[in-house]
Amino acid sequence: MANDDLIWDIPYHQAFFKTSHNSFNTSIRKQLDHGVRGLEYDVHDNRIQEINDFEVYHLPRHVDAAINVDGNPGDLLLTNWLALLKNWSDKQNNEHAPITLFIELKDCIVDANNEPSELYGIKKLNKVIVDVLSPNYLYSHSDFRKNKKQWPSVRELKGKIILVLTSYWGGYWASSEGGFDSRLQYLNYCLKGEDDICFVSWIEEDKGSQKSFMKENATFWKCSLEFSTKHYEENVKLQRPTRVDYDKIRMGRHVKTYYDKNYENGFRANFLATDSWAEEKYAHVFPWSV
Repeated sequence: MANDDLIWDIPYHQAFFKTSHNSFNTSIRKQLDHGVRGLEYDVHDNRIQEINDFEVYHLPRHVDAAINVDGNPGDLLLTNWLALLKNWSDKQNNEHAPITLFIELKDCIVDANNEPSELYGIKKLNKVIVDVLSPNYLYSHSDFRKNKKQWPSVRELKGKIILVLTSYWGGYWASSEGGFDSRLQYLNYCLKGEDDICFVSWIEEDKGSQKSFMKENATFWKCSLEFSTKHYEENVKLQRPTRVDYDKIRMGRHVKTYYDKNYENGFRANFLATDSWAEEKYAHVFPWSV
């Protein structure tokens, strides 16, 4: 797009944002300064009864969390990693494209160990969020619902932070298989107009008896590029923003996908996530990002 103003007037679900994977691996502030507007925090709750908060890390003993690195918090508390986004936004006078934070649930937050939910479960997660990010900062699912599930333009979302719950089904990448159940319960609350602060993402690898329900009702999708492209028309019609992992795309598959060719090629991915956000090749692939 030649005219930057036109980029700002694109509806959120049709815009494209530089996105990092495991964002806590390096300086969040530097990423945001570099133009990254999609972030990912892996969130654990296994110490929540001890510390009264969730923690941000991926690997055991949190060896991959860049604590105290270039403005990052000095601990793992989700509260402080959210405050980091708020503080950066304040320094920009909220004059920035919306920041979309994917919260990847590495533990189940709806099992028996998380009762009562006000102290340990979904309500606790919501409280941690709203205690840091007031409605002045958040664009919540409640706002989306009140807007008749129509996405505002990027300009109208300027300065906002959007939170999306994701997870994996299990295996090495997750501490438990409860992420699906947690997202499912949260989605049910959203559809009832209860506790709908976060958005919920359907994951291509989802399993379980209610997989179809999740797929049909979740607002975001997280899937492979091929699957996203296959369902391009459906996603556009239903206004579902899509995230795919850039680093898992075969070399060259993405290189010729520029904004002006995107729709004619049937390509679909609002959030192409990479661990290599600072590399020159990454910047060149996204000349149209906001």
